[in-house]
Amino acid sequence: MYDTLQDAIDELVRPDDVVLDAGCGSGRVFRHRLAGHVRRVIGVDVTDEMRGNTSIDGGAKADLRALPFRDGTFDLIVMSTVAEHLTEPEPVFRELARVLRAGGRLLVLTPNRWHYVTLAARALPHRLHVAFNGWRGVDEHDVFPTAYRANTAARLRELTSSAGLRVERLERFETEPEYLAFHFVPYALGVLYERAVNRIDALAGLRVNLLLVARK
Repeated sequence: MYDTLQDAIDELVRPDDVVLDAGCGSGRVFRHRLAGHVRRVIGVDVTDEMRGNTSIDGGAKADLRALPFRDGTFDLIVMSTVAEHLTEPEPVFRELARVLRAGGRLLVLTPNRWHYVTLAARALPHRLHVAFNGWRGVDEHDVFPTAYRANTAARLRELTSSAGLRVERLERFETEPEYLAFHFVPYALGVLYERAVNRIDALAGLRVNLLLVARK
């Protein structure tokens, strides 16, 4: 999943770009290769976790609905595994569009609301998410409540369009079911699912990841 995201970043960035990592967090989950390869990487997050994030050059603690930046500040905005946590995605997408320069791009990676893992996650209380991810080795500070209010292809198109952005790419892809690696049987079933939905276009709506590129 993150290899695909990094490939998309590499395709879009230029050495003189100023990049916003929206909802950057601690950087423990995904360490992109932007710092040192672009003019500047600014992170923004509602928590203090970004203080230990070595993938950014500087940061600001702020809500994504009210960013402390001037209009047209950024050439590229990356929002990785954040959209699923937004309780009010409309003002967030409007703010992201506001601080994006004309011709700049927004890159979003988020899970598909209709994938079996997402459906299971929505049915479980947050404390069980924390416990399960802790068992998998994920720090509890990197597990946040989910809302899934921006998590279908149609919804992403709607949000970007209403924010004044134009969709250039919207890809759905399934990845290795590493979350099922605790036992051979569920892992094998997950691999079969992965191969089926990636191979059959009619099942694209059941793939786990949504990757969006939109341009201002």
